[in-house]
Amino acid sequence: MEKIEKFCSNCRYGITVSINDDILCRKKGIVSSNYCCSKHKFNYKIEIFKPKCIDCINFFLEDETEECSMGICRLFTVRQYDGRQKNACSRYIAK
Repeated sequence: MEKIEKFCSNCRYGITVSINDDILCRKKGIVSSNYCCSKHKFNYKIEIFKPKCIDCINFFLEDETEECSMGICRLFTVRQYDGRQKNACSRYIAK
């Protein structure tokens, strides 16, 4: 069995800061995502499935090939981007 390394990014006390990849720890304050303190507890509710923009009802597909799915989000952008590459936002609604 593979041993999972302890980091603040997989700790139950850590919350990801959206501005950068730092972690807001309830015990230590702002720390880097690869830091680990003695109070570490694994967060077993880590999501395995992370939805992508292409799975959202607000993403309109303009052009699709095997490599990419170009489209726009009707909520946030007017520029086309690849919906398979970008993680869904907080306004995600499944198709």
